[in-house]
Amino acid sequence: MTNTSGARNLFPFNLLPRLYQEPVVIARVNRKEFTAKLKPEEIDYKRLDVLARFLTPIGKIEPARRTGATRTQQARIVRAIKRARYLGLLPYTINDSR
Repeated sequence: MTNTSGARNLFPFNLLPRLYQEPVVIARVNRKEFTAKLKPEEIDYKRLDVLARFLTPIGKIEPARRTGATRTQQARIVRAIKRARYLGLLPYTINDSR
């Protein structure tokens, strides 16, 4: 049975469930290898190159489950980032469009 009235298809392909759509590949930086090699003395509020790896593009602190940091490493990272933010070395937000 064909639709001759010229009406659009009731089930367009762009409304298919995500299961049937093409997967979108998002490139992410692998921080777990970097965190495994990280020594405690390298986590310092003055080492902005190290701390910047634990921030999202917006400026949020990455969670430990994503970075692979241990509990003590994550606590030191968070303390160092907050200290650097307070001193004005790191911004609180980066390019926030809200």
